[in-house]
Amino acid sequence: MVFSSFTSTTAEIANPDRGFYRWAWTDLNQFTKDDGANAYKNGIRIIYAMVRLDAYKGTTLPASLLTGLRTGFDNARQSGVKIVPRFVYNYPESETEYRNVSDAPLATVLGHIAQLKPVLTENSDAIAYLQAGFIGAWGEWHTSSNKLTDAGNRTSIRDALLDALPRDGFLQFRYPSHLMSWSTTAPAESIAFNGSAQSRSGVHNDCFLASATDVGTYSDNATTRTQQRNYTMAVAKVAPFGGETCNPADDPGAQPRTSCADILSEGKQYSLTYLNNSYYAEAFHSRWKRDGCYAEVQRLMGYRLELVSVEHPAAATAGAAWPVQFSVRNVGWARPYKARQLNFLLKHRVSGNVIKLATQVDPRSWTAGNSFNHDVSLAIPATAQSGEYDLYVALPDGAARLNGDARFAVRPANADNTLNRQAWDAAMGAFRIGSIVTLQ
Repeated sequence: MVFSSFTSTTAEIANPDRGFYRWAWTDLNQFTKDDGANAYKNGIRIIYAMVRLDAYKGTTLPASLLTGLRTGFDNARQSGVKIVPRFVYNYPESETEYRNVSDAPLATVLGHIAQLKPVLTENSDAIAYLQAGFIGAWGEWHTSSNKLTDAGNRTSIRDALLDALPRDGFLQFRYPSHLMSWSTTAPAESIAFNGSAQSRSGVHNDCFLASATDVGTYSDNATTRTQQRNYTMAVAKVAPFGGETCNPADDPGAQPRTSCADILSEGKQYSLTYLNNSYYAEAFHSRWKRDGCYAEVQRLMGYRLELVSVEHPAAATAGAAWPVQFSVRNVGWARPYKARQLNFLLKHRVSGNVIKLATQVDPRSWTAGNSFNHDVSLAIPATAQSGEYDLYVALPDGAARLNGDARFAVRPANADNTLNRQAWDAAMGAFRIGSIVTLQ
């Protein structure tokens, strides 16, 4: 048997579907490749992009908008990034103006979602997570001018949005109280990825750490607030939790939690997957940088997967099964939420031909703070070329259009080791184990 162990790294690794995000330079229907390329170059892998629907509150969406959205998603895909979209009927410029803005009648909203469903379905691979939007000021599910926050109306909109996404697509809501109204019992981790509405419903807290209530995210009542916070922590183990910090002054008497101890504690508690890299940074991000924890926050946000060891026979036979034992750990704050594959690759040391050996392991099962041991039996193709092969492990995106794009593959948080021949291959989107397999 050949045994390989690995060294972890503290370097930041820009991996898909997680980390600090930034806003798009334009609305999503005008999103450009240059915008996406700039984000990718600067280590950003998810971009928040609005879609303004102000002009269509009383009419159907024009074909030009739908075409623009398809182009925007395609530009993101070609740039190596994914989008967090939000559809809004307004964007007030002040905290007083928002009370007078309008959204659309329920029938119009449902009609718009029906029009958007083909676009969202076709481009689900380029969507990281969809924020619910549509209702009220900024699409934040408050101050609706059309009673869309009424229980029945908001449920109709939730159901339509979930239906507009694939069965494994995630929808995020602004207020935990809404999730609790749909299901009074907090989700257990065992329901993750079962396709139910609860398993697909996450939270985006757009005032994370800002005050005791996170500026209205949670109740003013301390007992209720504790229940809501505990519920949100449970949700975040099943569906993604993300958002941004905000101005604490928006909540009278606020005591923002701006220290490194605060973000390191609550980032872990709430399984924080993504966070705006710039909004209200002066009170939060700047202090994290000054006090020395910003890099740690950047590393731990979302999943962070480390290879621990791999063991396998030194030889394999074409047409036969080949056993591999391996161990990984997730040292990040959250699990991977998006479907992806775990493959071992054999690369012929002379011809360069690559054989993909797929496993049935689901990396989404690698929950935060835990280690996992796997025994797999890999089928070597009967037609495989004999000779010596380098062994790699790969975690490509599960979507067909992204599966072969190395930019969307997960890079393990392991250091390159020249002596042991271990290294990340950016072109392959795979990590070289360092061992050699002789195929007979």
